[in-house]
Amino acid sequence: MPREKSAKKPKVEKTERLEDVLMSCRNHLRGRAPMTDKRDLLLTLVFLKFVGDRFEAQRHKISEQFADKPGFLKIALEQESFYGQDGILFLPESCRWESLSALEPAKMAVAFDNAISELEQGQANLKNALPRQIFTKTALEPSVLKSVVDDISKIDPARFGGRDLIGRVYEYFLQAFSINADKEEGEFYTPHSVVELIAALIEPWDGTIYDPCCGSGGMFVQCARLIEERGGDTRGVNVYGQESEPATYRLAKMNLAVRGLSYHLGDRAASSFTDDQHKGRRVDCVMANPPFNLKKWRGPDELKDDFRWRGYAVPPESNANYAWILHILSKLKDRVGRAGFLLANGALDDSDTLEIRRKLLENDKVEAIIVLPREMFYSTDISVTLWLLSNDKSGGPWHGRRLRDRQGEVLFVDLRTWNENIYEKKFVRFSDEQIGRVRDILEAWRTAKGAADGYAEPELFRAVTLAEIAKTGYSLVPSRYIEFVDRDSAVDWKTALRDAGTATEALLQRQEANARALREASASLDDLATKSIDSVSWVNLGDYIEPCDERNTDGRFGIESVRGISIEKKVIPTKADMTDVSLSPYKVLHPHEFCFVTITSRNGGKISLAENDTGEDCIVSSSYEVFKTIIEALDPTYLYLWFCRPEFDRYARFHSWGSAREAFSMDDMKRVRIPLPRIEEQKRIVAIYEAAREAKRIAEEAGKLSEAICPALMRRAAEAAT
Repeated sequence: MPREKSAKKPKVEKTERLEDVLMSCRNHLRGRAPMTDKRDLLLTLVFLKFVGDRFEAQRHKISEQFADKPGFLKIALEQESFYGQDGILFLPESCRWESLSALEPAKMAVAFDNAISELEQGQANLKNALPRQIFTKTALEPSVLKSVVDDISKIDPARFGGRDLIGRVYEYFLQAFSINADKEEGEFYTPHSVVELIAALIEPWDGTIYDPCCGSGGMFVQCARLIEERGGDTRGVNVYGQESEPATYRLAKMNLAVRGLSYHLGDRAASSFTDDQHKGRRVDCVMANPPFNLKKWRGPDELKDDFRWRGYAVPPESNANYAWILHILSKLKDRVGRAGFLLANGALDDSDTLEIRRKLLENDKVEAIIVLPREMFYSTDISVTLWLLSNDKSGGPWHGRRLRDRQGEVLFVDLRTWNENIYEKKFVRFSDEQIGRVRDILEAWRTAKGAADGYAEPELFRAVTLAEIAKTGYSLVPSRYIEFVDRDSAVDWKTALRDAGTATEALLQRQEANARALREASASLDDLATKSIDSVSWVNLGDYIEPCDERNTDGRFGIESVRGISIEKKVIPTKADMTDVSLSPYKVLHPHEFCFVTITSRNGGKISLAENDTGEDCIVSSSYEVFKTIIEALDPTYLYLWFCRPEFDRYARFHSWGSAREAFSMDDMKRVRIPLPRIEEQKRIVAIYEAAREAKRIAEEAGKLSEAICPALMRRAAEAAT
């Protein structure tokens, strides 16, 4: 028989997130062009959109400034100097986003390519920055290109506010379209919080900043934003960088130009080792994230007598880590030069570079070694180290304060356990408080306390003399110096064993009580097996449940109250990215109410369903269905046990329907038939379940108790042995 059509529910308006818009751009191009062409096309459109936005904002500013001088205003609006003074690109009419996005779809590809050519000819900084003929090369259908342009037009600060909207868009596409699958992602993208940490420690607020492997320029951009947040002027900072990958070099130029930053990236994409584009340049500070463990960075007989290695051994061709260190060191000014850069942990104790490391320490160039948590980077879970170098640790005035003499010391910091802030489901990032804590640790060492004062905190940091480092064979592994505290050694074994005895007695009492419950459950099982349950009938579930649609419209629940459903049919904290998500349409889920996902094709053979047994109110996605039982007739735990049966999952999947996605609707749920005994019989079945579950909990707690007793017993044995 044909299925009954469910009544259409009113559509809930979904708040469109920035990520939804960007994903839509990608979807329009899916299967229509090679990966690199799609990346170049999208990032070029983003570039044109944002330089267009900045241009229009400057026109508005000029219009307000000269509103009382209409004759002069007309001239000023078309004078390039009135834009360049604020770092804004002057755009001819044919290059402005408003003009380009309003064209007929059939004319767009040629118009965009012509705009790119005109910009390159008129702006020296954009030479070799924009991909030529990318729009005609990809040969998209006009309607597809128009759809992408319309989506890019939606990316507006007024709509998607927050910090660094341009950066969020670039970051998204850099992750979505890997520039070179054979290279480490760290080459061209460094997480925001890591850049903020480096900047907080080396303070690149003025002078010249250099990055020998600048990738897409993200380090410069984030640094400029931090300067602005401090009330500084980015025009007082000169940016120098270099990038060897041509596609990434172009991205860097676009990225820096769209932010209005003055930059010097050399005449071409080239290796900093073999074709230094800034030869002889000395800088105030270096911020860098070099490719980790880069192999074959030079030929076997190449660069052996390079001036950058003078006084040091030649870095091995098998690994560029120490070549980066010496290259960076060669760029620092004598008195004020400082650097913060990332390297793989292997550089801390590599036997192939021992002599270089020893000389770096003897020359007193290493200021601090800070090990970061794992999983801070997008393409690798490798743990990396932040190195801080200083060309002069003798102390003196610096940025409004006086530094002490730190010669002959290195500060070691271990942050590997600072991994509790999870971002975008997987990646670790530092909070502002954590960055401040590291800054304070370094600041106290720089200004007040040193190794002679015993400046240290177990398992976190310690100031160490070069003499002590020499005794370890010049290892820079922080755990060789920072104290580890064996917490078991501090156990009061008498108290621990006495508490364990009390806990054991409590477990025994619970076990005896549960044993009685299990015996009663066993009798109930026998009774249920040998006798008929009174008044059992098969009923439609719809007569015993009531849909719920209470919303979080008053905003009383925040992100911390958002819940999802696990495949074990449990309510759990959400794993979804909640950035920019409006919580007002989310549904309220009270204790003992049920929720389920109507789409059944996501978890294999299971339907995502759960009872809220947490004892607390929470909220769930508006796409979930929520309902409650009529308590007097149907025990919610009895119903939950029915839902937990694999046979119910099979039933739900069998009755799922839909042309695009299989769905099990609330109407389908109401048609479910269940055996319904009297409420007393339901409670007997639930009691059996609860007794079995309590037995499991007792067993788990007994296991934990044994783990707690063992250290105390071992400690007692150790004391007895002495």
